Amino acid sequence: MPNDRLNELTDRYVYVLVQLNRLMYSGRMGELKKLNLNVLQVHTLIMLRYHGPQRMSTIANYLGCTLSRVTNLADALERKNYTKRGSDPNDRRVVTCELTDQGKEAVVRFLGVVRERTQKVVSLWETEQYESVVETLELLWQTEDEVYGSVSLK
Repeated sequence: MPNDRLNELTDRYVYVLVQLNRLMYSGRMGELKKLNLNVLQVHTLIMLRYHGPQRMSTIANYLGCTLSRVTNLADALERKNYTKRGSDPNDRRVVTCELTDQGKEAVVRFLGVVRERTQKVVSLWETEQYESVVETLELLWQTEDEVYGSVSLK
C-alpha cells in the first residue's frame, strides 16, 4: 500500500475513533449528570459490571491513572452508594472495589441510553451492514488486544 494512502487511512481511522468516543460519552453527558457521574466514574462502574470486584491497583491500571486518583474516585463512588470496598479473602491487606445494587442500576441506566441511541442509528441499516460493523469493531478490539495486550482483570 502506498505510503500516502496508508497515512490517509490512518488519519481517517483515528478520526473515526475520536468521533465514536465522543458519541459514546459526550452524547450521553445528560445521563451522566442525572446519575451524578463523570466519564472516569462511569468507566469504572462499567468495568466493575463486566469484570466483577477488582483490586484498586487493577482499576488504576485499567484506567491508566494513579492509585491515589483511584482512591479518590472510589471515595466519590462510595459516597454516591455506587460502590463499596472490600478485602481480598486471600490477602486482607488488599482493598477491592465492587458495585452496589445502586451502582448496578446506574450502569443499566447508562447503557440503556447507549443501547437506545444505537438502535435508532442501526434501524437505518440492513442486518448485514450492522453485522459487518459489529464484526469489524470486534476485529479491531481483538487485534488491539493481541498487539498491546489487555489489562489483566482478576
